[in-house]
Amino acid sequence: MGGEVELVEAPNGAITNKRLIDGIDKVAWVEPSIEQPAEGIWVLGGYGLAPISIIDTEEGLIAFDCGDTKHDGEILLEAIRTVSDKPIKAIIYGHSHTAFGAGVFAEGNKDIMIIGHPNLNAVVESNMKAAGFPAYFPEIGPYLTARGLIQFNAFMPKEGPDAFVVNTTFPEDFTLDFLPVNTPVEDGQEMTVLGQKMQFFTKYGSDDKVHTTVWLPERKILFTTMLWSSPPQLYSVRGDVFRDPRLWIKGLKFNRDLEPEVLISAAAKPVVGKEEVAKRLEGYLDGASFVLDQTLRGIIGGKTPDELRHLVKLPEYLKAVPNNLENYGEVSAYPPAIYYQSVGWYDNDAANLAPVSPLDEAKRIVPLMGGRDKVLAAANEAMNKKEYSWAAHLVNYLYQLDHTDEDARKIKAEALRQMAYVSTGSNNRAHLMSQALALEGKVTIPTVIPPAPETIKAFPGTFVDYFRIRINPAKSGETNEILRFDFDDGTSAGLHVRRAVAEYIEDLETYPSEADHVLKLSGEAWAKVYLSSGSIQDLIDNGEIKVMKGDAKEVVRVLELFDRYDPESAVIIPSTLVQDHK
Repeated sequence: MGGEVELVEAPNGAITNKRLIDGIDKVAWVEPSIEQPAEGIWVLGGYGLAPISIIDTEEGLIAFDCGDTKHDGEILLEAIRTVSDKPIKAIIYGHSHTAFGAGVFAEGNKDIMIIGHPNLNAVVESNMKAAGFPAYFPEIGPYLTARGLIQFNAFMPKEGPDAFVVNTTFPEDFTLDFLPVNTPVEDGQEMTVLGQKMQFFTKYGSDDKVHTTVWLPERKILFTTMLWSSPPQLYSVRGDVFRDPRLWIKGLKFNRDLEPEVLISAAAKPVVGKEEVAKRLEGYLDGASFVLDQTLRGIIGGKTPDELRHLVKLPEYLKAVPNNLENYGEVSAYPPAIYYQSVGWYDNDAANLAPVSPLDEAKRIVPLMGGRDKVLAAANEAMNKKEYSWAAHLVNYLYQLDHTDEDARKIKAEALRQMAYVSTGSNNRAHLMSQALALEGKVTIPTVIPPAPETIKAFPGTFVDYFRIRINPAKSGETNEILRFDFDDGTSAGLHVRRAVAEYIEDLETYPSEADHVLKLSGEAWAKVYLSSGSIQDLIDNGEIKVMKGDAKEVVRVLELFDRYDPESAVIIPSTLVQDHK
């Protein structure tokens, strides 16, 4: 909004805020590196989304985390071999996100010890059967997956002015190589692992609820997931389940009170020295406490979510804490999330209880502003003043009226690009820049990313449940029929299409009504139905779906009441539009 910001060029040519470049090396890696914060301990950072640590013992190596994917595991193992040729005999999962290179680290060792939170296996299984990125309602996983790919730089160049600065990119190969926890640990449990005395703590978490903190009491070394290279991300702009700041703050206090002399983080560079660790942890938890407490103060003071976004800003002394550099998420995104979690969407202004639609608002506002040309002129004037947020807001009225308006697209794209350059947060930059590039036609961003056929095949009943949300009430009319799906893995599931609702039936044997139609099919065939990769009629005609009871034509009609994916663009198409699309 016109404030002074010094822009510089990152090593990869990206134009960015100088504040980010000045602070990033203190807390994160801009290229693959290996550090040794204590004798016999290596920290490998910059090889993937999160660092991992290796503890050297006479009996072999202990790994703290192992990468987000199999690809990460392969790269990390290669790097490990530059410092040690000993086998990895134990893996500790710090949290559930970095447990997917374990099979690579094991190198075929079936007896490898896998230590972790007692609920981690269940969380991983739940995530693996989800429709995409973890969500409060797993059915919307495909939508959050598309947003997640934006966050993780999938649509941005690697070099040049529009490139990412902080590399948070997922590999193209997202194959997972998970090994289940076979040695669960409880909070406070002590254990000797390969001759190394350890104590485990599982009570507190940050971005998920199955974290494990490791304390080496004899060496005063702490392995933690609580300290990040950026303020605690209490909300991810891709969308995610709520992250309770109280738990994160309690975990940070617990970490501080152990008085570690070396802190090795699963999300930042290690910190060495008792005084420096204490100073860093206290400044970090004070930053989190400030965001929570000032948001709550604002709420009881009558502030709305958007007002809180501008009210709650870290004071300069907290900004000076290296790990409070807003290089991942930005603090302005967190107060609205806390508000919505604690109060809900209503901001206590009764004028907002029944607002007009965004399109209707644009239709009414633009004439009041003097028409399209006046809006364009005002947006251009805002751009000249470097009031990029205001320019984007103004031109968005024209974009609402006509998404193909080239003048509106051009101004909006440039406004978003300039906001991206100014932003320090990699998440914000990714969303701003990706949408700018999409407006210019340089990339195509899908609305949803459907789950892989293999996932649907592995959990067919789960995806019968998820299918229910795609019922189109404009087409279903008076329909009242039950479909039973008998899968070749011996499981069954059902859908009761009852006018505008499709009820999922998990236990068909106890359901009060019998199925009108019984279908026998494989998980692979159901994946084709779910992903719209084959005509339902063709699947019946070629025997991939066998109608054991009922009428095949009626089965086709009922299943076509559900919205379909466009396999080419990964966009969900309302079933009423399928014919028009074809």
